[in-house]
Amino acid sequence: MRPATVTPSEQDRLKRIAADYQTAGYEVTVQPRPEDLPDFLSRFQPDLVARGKGETIVVEVKSRRDLSLPLDDALEAALRNRPGWRFELVIEAAQRELGQTLTAAQIRNSLQEAAELQQDEHLIAALLLLWSAAEGALRLLASNESVELESLSPGYLLTRLYTLGLLSRDQYRTLDDTMRLRNQAAHGYHVTLTHEILIGIAAVVSELLAEVEAVAA
Repeated sequence: MRPATVTPSEQDRLKRIAADYQTAGYEVTVQPRPEDLPDFLSRFQPDLVARGKGETIVVEVKSRRDLSLPLDDALEAALRNRPGWRFELVIEAAQRELGQTLTAAQIRNSLQEAAELQQDEHLIAALLLLWSAAEGALRLLASNESVELESLSPGYLLTRLYTLGLLSRDQYRTLDDTMRLRNQAAHGYHVTLTHEILIGIAAVVSELLAEVEAVAA
């Protein structure tokens, strides 16, 4: 999305996304100018920059007409080795072709598999499986609560549910930390994990599943 081509509906969507980040405690700059960005980002035109909680999130919003174009991963690459910086790609949820979301029972099976991996000291593998379970639980919660979403990107989904009061502060913080750990591990960076961290993540996912099942009952 670029200022010269933004339609009113896209501008409204960008404002709603910005409002979600602001409610979650971030300081937001929409469509920052080159002089608002550090030198390593000055050649890019991100749609939104959110600063807070010890990190800076650079957000690109893609609409229906963008989906036929190849995604430019140069911005993500520019941030990949920058501690404290994170790239978030927001794609309009209604236009994404998604597979079938895991059921609560399948997510519980993932939790059990993650516990077995942890028991065998495969902590990174357990982390990746736990994050998969967490994403599935978040999508189930959003669906059961009939939450309107601008995107199903993990960072936006997490922020949106928190701003609506569907996640506690502690749940949000745990999953936000988990997402950063998962991203580091998935991109081949060193991650320091303990059994206590993984147990805490699994506990939050179990809480989310309990909430999903309570709504469905």
